[in-house]
Amino acid sequence: MRLGNGRGEVIVNARLFDGLQQGVIVVESVWPNADFEGGIGINALTSDDPAPPAGGAVFHDTAVWMRAIAAQMEVEVPALAAE
Repeated sequence: MRLGNGRGEVIVNARLFDGLQQGVIVVESVWPNADFEGGIGINALTSDDPAPPAGGAVFHDTAVWMRAIAAQMEVEVPALAAE
């Protein structure tokens, strides 16, 4: 998937799973920029401006758009039970 906003774009591997609120994207872990396609990591989408009211981090609440990369999409299809 390609994720982006006004700060930039990154490409991440993605899979669907139960338990997320609609419209929420979770990018887990902290990978070095070099581990991302193009060498641009997830922090490219976050601000380094201090958040009000006390100057905390803003990375837990970052608005992004999401687009599928059709050529790289893989879909898991459950195996059919043998008859």
